[in-house]
Amino acid sequence: MIETSLSVINKPGGSYGVALAYLSQFSGDAHRVMIQTSTPLTAYATGQIKANYFEFTPIANLISEPIAFIVRAESPIKTGRDLADRLRADPASVSISLAAARGNAYHIASALIARAVSADIKKLKIVVFNSSGEAMAALLGGHVDVLSVTPGNFLPMLQAQKIRIPAVAARERLGGPLAVVPTFREQGLDVVFDVPRGFIGPKGLSADQVRYWDGVFQGLIKTDEWRQALERNQWVEDYRNSADMGKDLKAQYEILKDVLTELGMVK
Repeated sequence: MIETSLSVINKPGGSYGVALAYLSQFSGDAHRVMIQTSTPLTAYATGQIKANYFEFTPIANLISEPIAFIVRAESPIKTGRDLADRLRADPASVSISLAAARGNAYHIASALIARAVSADIKKLKIVVFNSSGEAMAALLGGHVDVLSVTPGNFLPMLQAQKIRIPAVAARERLGGPLAVVPTFREQGLDVVFDVPRGFIGPKGLSADQVRYWDGVFQGLIKTDEWRQALERNQWVEDYRNSADMGKDLKAQYEILKDVLTELGMVK
């Protein structure tokens, strides 16, 4: 699909701020693209990223990862409605673990559950860990009640019945081992939020440059290797071209900004 070699450059830090600062040096250069998710949208809304995020060029969104709410097997929280009812009665009565920062997609999804039952989202008991593995360890150890996370890495624990998933914040039921897990919508709660995974490019890419990358990714999603990766990781294929991805990013940004403002995180 690409007739030249690829190099992966890791630019961690600043909630994608370091990566975006690097990308901004190459205006109009389609030889550099960045894998991205909703994290820079949060960072832009909260002022952590100073560059105008929407000046970068959306190229394609490939997948969305559903956000699941996981409990221990013996937890009294049996359903998504149970979780919502507890939050309505007392938002601080349920400790919700997540990685790796407040205000991220997992925090937003938690807040949307509370919002759905008119609970005060500022009173949620959010416990932040450095990784989802640490958050899961805390859950299994009984130190927190719920884990908000993308579930792909924890399917063996689900199949071993060490954990349960009362609900997933997806538009519709997922496949594979997660087919038995109901959505929040099935349980009467309008909670849909996921983690998109896609690519953006530097500012100022031309229509021809964007079409080139669209062709590359359109070819990728037709391969057997891609289908296997979707199934293995429980990803939801959610291909959007540049124009549609741009619209979706702006729509998600408005949701993020609205919730973050209510949380007092927008300066």
